[in-house]
Amino acid sequence: MNQQTSSTGTEKKGEWKLFIFLTVFLFPILATVSVFGYGFVIWMSHILFGLPTH
Repeated sequence: MNQQTSSTGTEKKGEWKLFIFLTVFLFPILATVSVFGYGFVIWMSHILFGLPTH
C-alpha cells in the first residue's frame, strides 16, 4: 500500500511538471511561432504576387 501511494505521488508530481511545461513554455511558443509563420506566408505572398487590389 505504501508503494502505491508513493507512485501516485510521483505520478502527480510528474503531471504537474508536464502541466507547467505545457502552459508556461510550449503553448506560448507554439502560438508565437504560428503567428510569425502566418505573417511570413502573407509577406511572401505579397512579394511573389503583389499587393491585393480593390
